[in-house]
Amino acid sequence: MNTYEQPSPTNWARGFIQGKTRIALAWVFGAIIVFSAKQYPDWPGVLMCFTGATIRFWASGFLRKDSRPAAGGPYAFVRNPLYLGTYLMAIGIIWAIGNLPLLAAMTVLFALIYHYIILDEEIKLHSIFGEPYQLYSDAVPRFFPRLWPPLAPASHETLLQVNPQPDHHRFSWELAMKNKAYEAYASFLGLVAFAAIAALVYHFFIR
Repeated sequence: MNTYEQPSPTNWARGFIQGKTRIALAWVFGAIIVFSAKQYPDWPGVLMCFTGATIRFWASGFLRKDSRPAAGGPYAFVRNPLYLGTYLMAIGIIWAIGNLPLLAAMTVLFALIYHYIILDEEIKLHSIFGEPYQLYSDAVPRFFPRLWPPLAPASHETLLQVNPQPDHHRFSWELAMKNKAYEAYASFLGLVAFAAIAALVYHFFIR
């Protein structure tokens, strides 16, 4: 059973990572990733980055903000598929450019930032949806899908208790476009393209 606590207003860490500060940090870290590229992106890392973008795209077709708990698609496997997708995109592009120290640093930074973000969002969702969200929290892992059975989703019966509208358990292209799902693939293409350009500049003008 999960417990929920209201965040302390004096917790500077939570305040610091909210809103525009978090977005600015993402841009700064993205720039560091791209401009530290000294090798052309390798395919395994690119594939992982693409997988993260696909998870974000998939999740966007189920997310109805503050109207009903999202419980279909990737939300049957993990409660925060958008953040999981973001993490896979980040470590994928870092892996692709072969910067292992940066990968470790990004993992620590991501954990520190999104730990508070996820906890605060869960408090909000619990206050909005009450018992259905508590049932969902008990049935579905927070960030990493359960390892056994492999990629096991929550039961269909449980998910219908969380959100009883069957159409909400099917991917919606209209909803995906409303949630700007295409930005996931645009970000993927931008990361790979700029990393390749940075590697090209390094090989021809710096090395």
